Amino acid sequence: MGRAWSRQKVTHDAVTRADWSSEVIETALDAIVTIDQDGTVVRFNRAAEKIFGYSRAEAIGQRLADLVIPPDLRRAHRAQVAGLARGERPIVLDQRLLQRAVRKSGEEFPVELIVTRTSEDPLLFTGFVRDLSRIVRAEDLSVRLDGLLTTAEDLAHMGSWELDLWSQEALWSAGMYRIHAFTEESFVPSVESYLAVIHEDDRQRVEELLRTVVEDPERLLGRDVAIEYRVVRRDGAVRELRARGRVEAGDDGAPLRWVGMAQDMTEQRLTEQGLQAHYAVTQALRDWESFDEGVIGLLRRLGTALDVPLGSLWISDADDRLTCRALWSAPEAAAAEFEAVTRGRSYRRGEDLPGRAWDAGRPVIVEDATADAEFDRRVVAARAGVRSAVAFPAIGHAGPLAVLAFYALDRRPYREPLARTLDGIGRELGRFLERRRADLGTGRLTKRELEVLKLAAEGNTGPRIAEQLVLAPATVKTHFEHIYEKLGVSDRAAAVAQALRIGLIQ
Repeated sequence: MGRAWSRQKVTHDAVTRADWSSEVIETALDAIVTIDQDGTVVRFNRAAEKIFGYSRAEAIGQRLADLVIPPDLRRAHRAQVAGLARGERPIVLDQRLLQRAVRKSGEEFPVELIVTRTSEDPLLFTGFVRDLSRIVRAEDLSVRLDGLLTTAEDLAHMGSWELDLWSQEALWSAGMYRIHAFTEESFVPSVESYLAVIHEDDRQRVEELLRTVVEDPERLLGRDVAIEYRVVRRDGAVRELRARGRVEAGDDGAPLRWVGMAQDMTEQRLTEQGLQAHYAVTQALRDWESFDEGVIGLLRRLGTALDVPLGSLWISDADDRLTCRALWSAPEAAAAEFEAVTRGRSYRRGEDLPGRAWDAGRPVIVEDATADAEFDRRVVAARAGVRSAVAFPAIGHAGPLAVLAFYALDRRPYREPLARTLDGIGRELGRFLERRRADLGTGRLTKRELEVLKLAAEGNTGPRIAEQLVLAPATVKTHFEHIYEKLGVSDRAAAVAQALRIGLIQ
């Protein structure tokens, strides 16, 4: 704009000094239109013909207001011309103005206008007119493109940045502020301020990359560099980002700026994690053979899908207390003390993490296990490096059958998609375990005890059972005593009824 203005001023000065040389007027890039004291056109250069659409012959001798002034501005224009003729000096004279004009086709368009007195006798006024249509269209396009970029960044959960390698001044797009939950007023982007919001476990990697960008940018010149890391918002929420940047050179070939984009992958990762978790459960239940091996396989596969190194399964014992029936840990967990304490604990409904999930009938997430007063094992958890935990019940038709709990070594804020995923998995597991309810007891019936119980359900007496199984009557009696103890009943009829109720026998 500055260069354009200089060119216009040179044109104006040249026309004045040349005493209206025809050559200067006709080669001017701007429209030059001269009117007399009545507002009649007396000069109309080639640029004016091109801009307004009238030929010189059509324009000269006509009132300017009738040619190029929009109808709603004509009265004001005539008043200004009359004032000029009376010797008044309106503010429009020798001032750069933005106005609307109209072409022969009827199209209105924006112009930049300077009006000056170019002759006293006769009294003449000349206007230097620049068509701003392309500039305004370009500005409008720029605004539209900015809006399009903002919308695209919002839809893609993306943001972009630029870091000037000389001044260290950083520029963020609206998307960058949005995915970090900042406003332009609350956060001034810089290398130092950004490192402060990086997750502590990822900060060193990001810092090393940014140090290279700032101190040795030639190493990265022209290369695309990708990195994944987590940021911690002011509300404690952790977001997973994938960023890609490039050091670009200036006209002299030297590194000039670090530009790139970051995408918030949190929701996508949660969706992927949910799919992986469902698949892991499907595989574990498909390969289920015995209870002990099946449970460990389930915990291992589901724990791997959820990216956690510790998992446990809790069931209700005869005293209606939840006890740890199975525990799995990945090699990197190194949490022997926490595992030992977990195996030795039992909780009533509503107590600790398993009891709360059982009582609520839905997933319960502990974002910071070391600070949760209701988490009974928080002290030993802190020593083991356990930071977050989640538990969810396996729900059958009559309610919870078991509780699965998993423990992470980093802080994981509550996320509704995770809760929905685990709730669905809990109901799937509940339907599966409901068909194996006897396996959930503190003791499981042996194959021989099941045979004894099935024969009893068919109406056979003790001696008849002993005869069919080729056992001593005393042995059959001992089997029944074990069955009563395991099923929590006191006689044969109650044992058969309980076995039928829980699906142990058909």
